[in-house]
Formats: sequence, C-alpha cells, structure tokens
Amino acid sequence: MTTARNRTRQVTLLGILTALCVALRIVKIPFPNVQPVTDILMIVTLLLGVSAGLLLAVSTMVISNIFLGFGLWTLPQIGAYALCILLVALVKWLLPLTRWFWLQLVIATALGFVYGFLISIGMAAIGSLGGVGFWAYFLAGIPFDAYHAVGNLLFYPLLKKPLTIMLKKYWKRDA
Repeated sequence: MTTARNRTRQVTLLGILTALCVALRIVKIPFPNVQPVTDILMIVTLLLGVSAGLLLAVSTMVISNIFLGFGLWTLPQIGAYALCILLVALVKWLLPLTRWFWLQLVIATALGFVYGFLISIGMAAIGSLGGVGFWAYFLAGIPFDAYHAVGNLLFYPLLKKPLTIMLKKYWKRDA
C-alpha cells in the first residue's frame, strides 16, 4: 500500500530528477546534442521502472522546452523518449541488462541514433514531409545523432554508479 509519505517521496524524487535533467539539457556545451538526459532516463528506467522513466521524460521535455523553445517538436521529443524508455524496458525484460554494464553502454549509445530516427519520424508526420522529406530530414540529422550517441557513451559510465547509489539510498530509507 502506498502511503502519503511514500507518494510525497516519489513526487519529490521526480521533481529533483526533473530539475537535474532540465538544467543539464539547458547547459550549452560546444557540441550539439551532447547531454546526459538520455542516460539519466535509461538509469531511472532500469532502477525505478517504466512509469518513473516516462514521467521523468515528459516533465523534462515540457519544462526544458519552456526555456529552450516550445513548439510542435515537443510532441515528437516526448514520443521519441517514451519509445526509447519502452525499448530499454523490453531489453531488460529479455536480457539480464542490469547485470551487464557493457550491454547497458551499447544500449545507451544506440539510443542516440534511435532517438534521432524517432524524432525524424515524428517531425515528418507533423510536417507532412512524405517519404523523400523524411529521408532528407533523417540523413541531415545523422551528425547530430552521432554527437548524441557519443555523448551517451561518455556520460553513461560517469553517471551510472553515483546515480544508482543515490537512487538506492533514497528508496532504502522507506524500507
């Protein structure tokens, strides 16, 4: 049974993680699409489940786009992250993903390209680009997807252990 205290802790954790993701998404570094948000979403999904990952993805995209620019592209961003989270959950269900760090690293890296592909599908649907327009949009985005993938590859090993320790300690207090 979920107590009011547990519910408050869940909302608080979501708020803290959202603030972290928003801040890290807004911070500008010299390379486009290099940010640890995808890695954080993957780690949260692995440790706390799909619903926590989805809530974090939606709240991060909506709040960060208030600062970065809110428009129709927000919908494909939310949809792409939702499908990435579901993909992580599917791989976790099929394989012992939480035991194999190397596989987590491969998945995190691949999510940079998966996210870009899904964004291209969403933008093509919104813009009525059609088949040729989709491929032009997708191919033009590959360098940015590569930056995203390399960023995920670099950030994941840095974030995995501290975020895992923090999330486990936070939930252990309720036990």
